[in-house]
Amino acid sequence: MRKLIVFLGLLFLVFSVQAQRWSMSAGAGGTIYKGDLSDWHLLPAFSQWKTTNTAINFQLRYQPKQAFAYRAKLTFTGIDGDGANDPKPTVSYSTKSFSSPLIELAGLVDYNFKDYQANRNIRNWTPFVYGGLGFLFVSPESPMGPNAVPNPQTFFTWAIPFGVGVKAALSDRLGLQWEFGTSKSLTNILDGMPAWGDQPKTITLNKTDQYLHSSVSITYSLISVYCPRD
Repeated sequence: MRKLIVFLGLLFLVFSVQAQRWSMSAGAGGTIYKGDLSDWHLLPAFSQWKTTNTAINFQLRYQPKQAFAYRAKLTFTGIDGDGANDPKPTVSYSTKSFSSPLIELAGLVDYNFKDYQANRNIRNWTPFVYGGLGFLFVSPESPMGPNAVPNPQTFFTWAIPFGVGVKAALSDRLGLQWEFGTSKSLTNILDGMPAWGDQPKTITLNKTDQYLHSSVSITYSLISVYCPRD
Protein backbone atom coordinates (compact mmCIF):
# COMPACT_ATOMS: atom_id res chain seq x y z
CA MET A 1 0.00 0.00 0.00
CA ARG A 2 2.82 2.35 0.90
CA LYS A 3 4.56 1.63 -2.43
CA LEU A 4 1.31 2.35 -4.28
CA ILE A 5 0.95 5.72 -2.52
CA VAL A 6 4.57 6.61 -3.34
CA PHE A 7 4.05 5.58 -6.97
CA LEU A 8 0.87 7.64 -7.30
CA GLY A 9 2.60 10.61 -5.69
CA LEU A 10 5.50 10.43 -8.13
CA LEU A 11 3.07 10.06 -11.04
CA PHE A 12 1.16 13.15 -9.93
CA LEU A 13 4.42 15.11 -9.56
CA VAL A 14 5.53 14.19 -13.08
CA PHE A 15 2.13 15.17 -14.47
CA SER A 16 2.20 18.50 -12.62
CA VAL A 17 5.67 19.33 -13.88
CA GLN A 18 4.58 18.58 -17.44
CA ALA A 19 1.26 20.42 -17.09
CA GLN A 20 3.09 23.56 -16.00
CA ARG A 21 4.56 23.64 -19.49
CA TRP A 22 1.15 23.96 -21.16
CA SER A 23 -0.57 27.30 -21.69
CA MET A 24 -3.38 28.73 -23.76
CA SER A 25 -3.96 32.22 -25.10
CA ALA A 26 -6.36 34.46 -26.99
CA GLY A 27 -5.50 37.60 -28.89
CA ALA A 28 -6.55 40.23 -31.38
CA GLY A 29 -4.83 42.22 -34.09
CA GLY A 30 -4.93 43.00 -37.80
CA THR A 31 -4.06 41.51 -41.19
CA ILE A 32 -3.26 43.09 -44.56
CA TYR A 33 -3.07 41.33 -47.93
CA LYS A 34 0.00 41.62 -50.20
CA GLY A 35 -0.25 40.34 -53.76
CA ASP A 36 -1.25 41.18 -57.30
CA LEU A 37 -4.09 43.53 -56.27
CA SER A 38 -2.19 45.24 -53.44
CA ASP A 39 1.58 45.26 -53.78
CA TRP A 40 4.37 47.50 -52.46
CA HIS A 41 8.12 47.56 -51.91
CA LEU A 42 9.00 48.67 -48.35
CA LEU A 43 5.71 49.91 -46.86
CA PRO A 44 2.07 49.95 -48.00
CA ALA A 45 0.54 53.19 -49.24
CA PHE A 46 -2.09 54.84 -47.03
CA SER A 47 -4.88 53.58 -49.29
CA GLN A 48 -3.54 50.05 -48.83
CA TRP A 49 -3.34 50.37 -45.03
CA LYS A 50 -7.08 51.12 -45.11
CA THR A 51 -7.73 47.53 -46.27
CA THR A 52 -6.45 46.14 -42.94
CA ASN A 53 -8.86 43.61 -41.39
CA THR A 54 -9.45 42.78 -37.73
CA ALA A 55 -8.21 39.35 -36.63
CA ILE A 56 -8.69 37.16 -33.56
CA ASN A 57 -6.65 34.10 -32.65
CA PHE A 58 -6.62 31.25 -30.16
CA GLN A 59 -3.48 29.30 -29.24
CA LEU A 60 -2.37 26.24 -27.32
CA ARG A 61 1.33 26.11 -26.41
CA TYR A 62 3.67 23.41 -25.05
CA GLN A 63 7.12 24.48 -23.84
CA PRO A 64 9.45 21.57 -22.97
CA LYS A 65 12.51 23.83 -22.51
CA GLN A 66 13.22 27.51 -21.96
CA ALA A 67 14.50 27.99 -25.51
CA PHE A 68 11.75 26.27 -27.51
CA ALA A 69 7.96 26.28 -27.52
CA TYR A 70 5.51 24.50 -29.81
CA ARG A 71 2.06 25.91 -30.44
CA ALA A 72 -1.11 25.44 -32.44
CA LYS A 73 -2.71 28.69 -33.60
CA LEU A 74 -6.19 29.22 -35.04
CA THR A 75 -6.83 32.63 -36.68
CA PHE A 76 -10.09 34.14 -37.95
CA THR A 77 -9.76 37.21 -40.17
CA GLY A 78 -10.30 38.53 -43.69
CA ILE A 79 -8.30 40.02 -46.57
CA ASP A 80 -9.15 42.75 -49.09
CA GLY A 81 -7.40 44.15 -52.11
CA ASP A 82 -8.00 46.74 -54.79
CA GLY A 83 -5.73 47.22 -57.80
CA ALA A 84 -6.59 50.91 -57.87
CA ASN A 85 -4.68 51.34 -54.56
CA ASP A 86 -1.40 50.18 -56.08
CA PRO A 87 0.95 53.20 -56.48
CA LYS A 88 2.04 51.70 -59.82
CA PRO A 89 -1.02 49.77 -61.02
CA THR A 90 -0.88 47.57 -64.07
CA VAL A 91 -3.57 47.68 -66.74
CA SER A 92 -4.61 44.12 -65.86
CA TYR A 93 -5.18 44.74 -62.14
CA SER A 94 -6.01 48.43 -61.72
CA THR A 95 -9.77 47.85 -62.13
CA LYS A 96 -10.00 44.65 -60.05
CA SER A 97 -10.87 44.27 -56.36
CA PHE A 98 -11.74 41.42 -54.01
CA SER A 99 -12.68 40.52 -50.45
CA SER A 100 -12.40 37.18 -48.67
CA PRO A 101 -12.81 35.62 -45.24
CA LEU A 102 -9.67 33.79 -44.14
CA ILE A 103 -9.16 31.05 -41.56
CA GLU A 104 -5.69 29.72 -40.78
CA LEU A 105 -4.76 26.72 -38.62
CA ALA A 106 -1.00 26.71 -38.06
CA GLY A 107 1.57 24.63 -36.24
CA LEU A 108 4.43 26.87 -35.06
CA VAL A 109 7.80 26.57 -33.34
CA ASP A 110 9.10 29.48 -31.22
CA TYR A 111 12.78 30.04 -30.48
CA ASN A 112 13.28 32.20 -27.37
CA PHE A 113 16.50 34.22 -27.30
CA LYS A 114 16.42 34.37 -23.48
CA ASP A 115 15.46 31.78 -20.87
CA TYR A 116 11.70 31.86 -20.45
CA GLN A 117 9.79 29.91 -17.80
CA ALA A 118 7.48 30.38 -14.85
CA ASN A 119 9.34 31.65 -11.79
CA ARG A 120 8.18 32.96 -8.42
CA ASN A 121 10.64 35.83 -8.24
CA ILE A 122 11.57 36.73 -11.82
CA ARG A 123 9.25 38.35 -14.33
CA ASN A 124 10.65 36.67 -17.43
CA TRP A 125 10.56 38.22 -20.88
CA THR A 126 12.19 37.36 -24.18
CA PRO A 127 12.23 38.27 -27.86
CA PHE A 128 11.59 35.30 -30.14
CA VAL A 129 11.34 34.18 -33.74
CA TYR A 130 8.87 31.64 -35.05
CA GLY A 131 8.05 29.59 -38.13
CA GLY A 132 5.91 26.67 -39.15
CA LEU A 133 3.25 25.36 -41.49
CA GLY A 134 -0.33 26.61 -41.92
CA PHE A 135 -3.55 25.43 -43.55
CA LEU A 136 -5.72 28.17 -45.09
CA PHE A 137 -9.39 28.49 -46.01
CA VAL A 138 -10.31 31.38 -48.33
CA SER A 139 -13.32 32.37 -50.43
CA PRO A 140 -12.44 35.43 -52.58
CA GLU A 141 -15.35 37.39 -54.03
CA SER A 142 -15.68 40.65 -55.98
CA PRO A 143 -18.33 43.31 -56.44
CA MET A 144 -20.68 42.47 -59.29
CA GLY A 145 -20.02 44.16 -62.62
CA PRO A 146 -17.19 44.52 -65.13
CA ASN A 147 -14.55 44.91 -62.38
CA ALA A 148 -15.28 41.55 -60.77
CA VAL A 149 -12.47 39.01 -60.38
CA PRO A 150 -13.23 36.22 -62.87
CA ASN A 151 -14.23 32.75 -61.66
CA PRO A 152 -13.76 33.17 -57.88
CA GLN A 153 -13.69 29.94 -55.89
CA THR A 154 -13.69 28.68 -52.33
CA PHE A 155 -10.70 26.49 -51.53
CA PHE A 156 -8.14 25.25 -49.00
CA THR A 157 -4.39 25.65 -49.43
CA TRP A 158 -1.12 25.60 -47.49
CA ALA A 159 0.96 28.49 -46.17
CA ILE A 160 4.33 29.08 -44.53
CA PRO A 161 3.97 31.45 -41.54
CA PHE A 162 7.03 33.07 -39.94
CA GLY A 163 7.84 36.20 -37.94
CA VAL A 164 9.18 37.79 -34.75
CA GLY A 165 7.73 38.73 -31.37
CA VAL A 166 8.17 39.49 -27.69
CA LYS A 167 6.63 37.61 -24.75
CA ALA A 168 6.62 38.56 -21.07
CA ALA A 169 5.34 36.99 -17.84
CA LEU A 170 2.97 39.33 -16.00
CA SER A 171 2.34 37.01 -13.04
CA ASP A 172 2.61 33.36 -12.04
CA ARG A 173 -0.12 32.42 -14.53
CA LEU A 174 -0.61 35.36 -16.90
CA GLY A 175 1.62 36.46 -19.76
CA LEU A 176 1.55 38.96 -22.63
CA GLN A 177 2.72 38.28 -26.17
CA TRP A 178 3.13 40.50 -29.23
CA GLU A 179 4.06 39.13 -32.63
CA PHE A 180 4.42 40.35 -36.20
CA GLY A 181 4.84 38.14 -39.23
CA THR A 182 3.58 36.97 -42.56
CA SER A 183 1.94 33.86 -43.97
CA LYS A 184 3.28 33.07 -47.43
CA SER A 185 0.53 31.10 -49.14
CA LEU A 186 1.30 28.30 -51.58
CA THR A 187 -1.26 29.57 -54.10
CA ASN A 188 -1.41 32.35 -56.68
CA ILE A 189 -5.18 32.88 -56.33
CA LEU A 190 -5.52 34.01 -52.73
CA ASP A 191 -7.09 37.11 -54.28
CA GLY A 192 -9.19 35.11 -56.74
CA MET A 193 -6.95 35.58 -59.79
CA PRO A 194 -3.44 34.44 -60.81
CA ALA A 195 -0.39 36.57 -61.43
CA TRP A 196 -0.10 38.14 -64.88
CA GLY A 197 0.77 35.48 -67.46
CA ASP A 198 0.32 32.57 -65.03
CA GLN A 199 -2.34 29.89 -64.70
CA PRO A 200 -4.58 29.76 -61.58
CA LYS A 201 -3.30 27.15 -59.12
CA THR A 202 -4.42 26.32 -55.58
CA ILE A 203 -0.99 24.77 -54.88
CA THR A 204 2.11 26.33 -56.43
CA LEU A 205 5.50 27.83 -55.50
CA ASN A 206 5.48 30.40 -58.32
CA LYS A 207 4.33 34.03 -57.82
CA THR A 208 2.36 33.27 -54.67
CA ASP A 209 0.24 35.66 -52.55
CA GLN A 210 0.64 36.38 -48.84
CA TYR A 211 -0.81 38.31 -45.94
CA LEU A 212 0.90 40.16 -43.09
CA HIS A 213 -0.43 39.99 -39.54
CA SER A 214 0.21 41.41 -36.10
CA SER A 215 -1.46 40.61 -32.79
CA VAL A 216 -1.34 40.99 -29.01
CA SER A 217 -2.31 37.95 -26.92
CA ILE A 218 -2.95 37.20 -23.26
CA THR A 219 -1.48 33.86 -22.16
CA TYR A 220 -2.72 31.74 -19.26
CA SER A 221 -0.68 28.87 -17.77
CA LEU A 222 -2.97 25.90 -17.12
CA ILE A 223 -1.24 24.84 -13.88
CA SER A 224 1.15 27.08 -11.99
CA VAL A 225 3.73 24.57 -10.71
CA TYR A 226 7.37 25.61 -10.47
CA CYS A 227 9.88 23.05 -11.58
CA PRO A 228 13.70 23.10 -11.51
CA ARG A 229 15.44 24.69 -14.45
CA ASP A 230 16.15 22.26 -17.27
